[in-house]
Amino acid sequence: FVNAGDTSWAGLAREIFAVSDARGGPSATVEGITTADYPTPARRPANSRLSTAKLTRDYGVAPRPWREAVSDIMDELSAREAAS
Repeated sequence: FVNAGDTSWAGLAREIFAVSDARGGPSATVEGITTADYPTPARRPANSRLSTAKLTRDYGVAPRPWREAVSDIMDELSAREAAS
């Protein structure tokens, strides 16, 4: 299952650090690389975006935007850290 919208692993990492920085937490610069820059034994597809179209069509589930989910997760992690 994925949230709505699409991004890369680098885009996800950038968003996590941006949200963290906005809350006074750690930040970092993330540079995206191509699959060719990160060779692995496994072959990677050129387009590995996941689709929620069938889920929405068949069950009426409309996933929320991924950035919204990242923000909520960061809130939850911050609350856990503050409680410990």
